Amino acid sequence: MKTKLITFMIAVSLTSCANTSFYKNDIKDVYVENFESENIQYCRPSDVDLSHKEAKEFFFRATKVEHKVIHDHYDYAPCYIEGTLKYKSTICEWEIRAGATGHITCDKDTQYFVCDTCADLL
Repeated sequence: MKTKLITFMIAVSLTSCANTSFYKNDIKDVYVENFESENIQYCRPSDVDLSHKEAKEFFFRATKVEHKVIHDHYDYAPCYIEGTLKYKSTICEWEIRAGATGHITCDKDTQYFVCDTCADLL
């Protein structure tokens, strides 16, 4: 129990250090386009079945983090949905994994996200 608490505190600390220059209010036109699974027996469409509105909600609730936080503290689910969105005036691609992690890539810049308050969505 103590180890889990320490791990959680480290994750929260690292999350608070994340660059916050990505403005969620500039996200528009979120569209779900596809489902992918690396293991369809283990991770199915129902594990990450979000509507366009719910995908946008994921990114509004999510916290921007460094990729290392996801790597070190979150499960990497083998399935995800992907789509496009508009960030400011740029069309970007995004991915949301069943483990409540995701990313947005605009041009060559990728922002990583975790959503610890998205259990009702995923």
